[in-house]
Amino acid sequence: MTKYSNVTPYRETNNFFASPTLYENIREFLLEEVIEVCFTKKNGDERKMRCTLMSEHIPATNAPILKEESGVVENKDYMNVFDVQQQGWRSFIVANVKYIKTNLPDLPAEISARRRAIDGFSE
Repeated sequence: MTKYSNVTPYRETNNFFASPTLYENIREFLLEEVIEVCFTKKNGDERKMRCTLMSEHIPATNAPILKEESGVVENKDYMNVFDVQQQGWRSFIVANVKYIKTNLPDLPAEISARRRAIDGFSE
């Protein structure tokens, strides 16, 4: 997969969003960096979320349970992600993604401080 600096709406990147590997493509971005995802929620509202699957951005208290240990079967219609601004796990329907942005600037200091506080560290 080609690394995009900014992934734009469907009509401008038909191949990316029409790809049968869309779930895997988004997951690859999430494992490497914090990205912004814009999607339509089930109730029709639009939501923008900064999220990741990078362990260094997930507090130890929120560490994911390995699939092998949980017995949960992966559903590729939904993407489970860690919202770095809300400091919690969220999910979205992959087919409802409007755009994603990569190569974002660093997280604001207050978010990083909140994550450290959750882990039991303070400055």
